[in-house]
Amino acid sequence: MFRLSTISFLLLLVFNLNSNNINAETQLGGNDTVVMVGEITITGNKVTKDRIIFRELEFSSGSSIELSKLDSLMVKSQQNLINRSLFNFVTLKKVTINDTVNVNINVVERWYFWPIPIIQFADRNINAWLNKKDFSRVNYGVNLRVDNFRGLMEKLNIIIQLGYDLVLGARWSIPYLTKNQVLGMELGGGIQLNHTVAYKTVENKEQFYHSPSGYAQQNIYGKIGLTFRPGFNYLHSFNAGYNNYMFQDTIFNLNPNFGEEKNYSYFSISYSFKLDQRDYKPYPLKGYYFETSITKYGLGMFNGDVDNTSLNISFDQYLNIYKKLYFGYNVRGKLSTEKPMLPYFIKSGLGYYPNNIRGYELYVVDGQQIAIFKSNLKYEIIPKTKFNIKWIKSTKFSESFLSIYANIFFDLAYVNDVNTAELNPLSNQFLFGTGLGLDFITYYDLVLRLELSYNKQKEIGFYIGFVAPI
Repeated sequence: MFRLSTISFLLLLVFNLNSNNINAETQLGGNDTVVMVGEITITGNKVTKDRIIFRELEFSSGSSIELSKLDSLMVKSQQNLINRSLFNFVTLKKVTINDTVNVNINVVERWYFWPIPIIQFADRNINAWLNKKDFSRVNYGVNLRVDNFRGLMEKLNIIIQLGYDLVLGARWSIPYLTKNQVLGMELGGGIQLNHTVAYKTVENKEQFYHSPSGYAQQNIYGKIGLTFRPGFNYLHSFNAGYNNYMFQDTIFNLNPNFGEEKNYSYFSISYSFKLDQRDYKPYPLKGYYFETSITKYGLGMFNGDVDNTSLNISFDQYLNIYKKLYFGYNVRGKLSTEKPMLPYFIKSGLGYYPNNIRGYELYVVDGQQIAIFKSNLKYEIIPKTKFNIKWIKSTKFSESFLSIYANIFFDLAYVNDVNTAELNPLSNQFLFGTGLGLDFITYYDLVLRLELSYNKQKEIGFYIGFVAPI
């Protein structure tokens, strides 16, 4: 599993970047002409601070660069800016005067203040909820989100959720604490109260207990994290968290292996590393992505403390095979230790994002080791096409784009489970899902997937997704 990821990572192809979005008003002679970067001007950023934009540029004023290399760096800078999710469109233009090249950067900012209504389903995903169609299992409220808080790419979330489950929480992400814009920080915390809690997995379906009075589960949580981004495509994250869970006694009667304590308190620490070379994060067509993380649950500070260490590794690659034909794949794996057997509410496996494969949206496969391979062959029906909605005056919404892709997919997974395999037949065997899909991509990182799948159990299903499959 991990050997395959390593080999794929070492055998990366050199990608040819498309520079169609960079316009030169004056061209010099040969590609090896050395020019000096002159004035860099920014227009369109009414909210975003200039230094946030300059942080993503792979060239600077006063630099002497070969003209062909400058073109390439402008393409990469444009991708860096788009992938910060601050702008709907970014255009770089150069104006050459003798041996000096001035660069103008024009951005179309997004709408950053979102009092988003919460209408959620008390299930793992919309497909699991549609299988039950239980309207009592709906949450409602508001998620107050500021995506570019103070114009510094900070994210501020305040969540007030009522209905079936109660959630009160807040999170503040600060990408840059220092002047050199390398070190960042994240703070978060809140309380979550659930009327219904999954207490057991049988036949690879979660079994739920609904409390007739009070909340079946209560969780008070907090988190602090530090990020370190020394370059454009590397990100290191260090996180520490605290959780306090309380459960009703009935849950332990229904499943004696649910846990040993009615009240669980534990700390967790984690480290993750990301290497991101994708052209467009919400829906990549070219490039690659690598991520690995290690998490320790329980530090031995409480009685009955949780004790588990998990290692995750993931690698994606995206290729333009021929003209409008693209291929992408993902290799993902997880290893975890359980000393002793983990409480049920901390368990994870196949079926919990991001460890999923298509065709098994209605199943969960708990286990300690997971291996996943996902692949997509897609055809570009409509390339990224920009258009204006004339009756909307604000450029934050009037300037939009749409692209559509048809795809064929094949996913494969294996989950090793040494604890509950007798109750869940999908563990300890290879599973696969294949099918056809249609993907719609538009501004504000919106992705809509419509998929028809067939799995190893000879089941045919139609499913909806809202993030890129790979």
